Amino acid sequence: MLKHGILFIVFFCLSSAVYAQSAMPQRRNFNFGTFVGIGGASIAPIPTLDLRYKGTTLRIAPGYNYNGGGIVQEILPISKSFYNVYWIASAFYVQGTQSIHDNVLTDFKSMSVLGGVKYYMGTRFYSELQLGVEYRQKTTPGFVDENKTSPYFEFGIGINLYRNFPKKEFAIDSDE
Repeated sequence: MLKHGILFIVFFCLSSAVYAQSAMPQRRNFNFGTFVGIGGASIAPIPTLDLRYKGTTLRIAPGYNYNGGGIVQEILPISKSFYNVYWIASAFYVQGTQSIHDNVLTDFKSMSVLGGVKYYMGTRFYSELQLGVEYRQKTTPGFVDENKTSPYFEFGIGINLYRNFPKKEFAIDSDE
């Protein structure tokens, strides 16, 4: 029993060391897709439009009573073995109107700065989880203006038009 345990531990350590030394696959330089979530520039169920070029994503968020946009920057992968998980930083700006009181519209502006992780999963899907701070300004005719700074977050799932990582090419020997 002890021999099997030692053999398993040695095999596990060697296999993880070999996997960690593998090269990171190349990513596609340009991609475009859509993102749905809560927080940041997106308000579910209305999706945003994402345009990504070499790790920088421009997010455009149209809505019924609001419009917004922002930028998401991929900083670096968490590690070589987790090449599909990136540290990210982002900034968003959203403005629009809300009907809080009867027949009175409230104008709001929101600016947020966030940091977190982006996880590319599968062939085209990705997810983002970020924490940060938001500054919100509300203006309602006949009421006192509100300015508030508070903790903020973003979480959502996106899908890209093209694959996140190109297909693996396998070399086939034709020496038969």
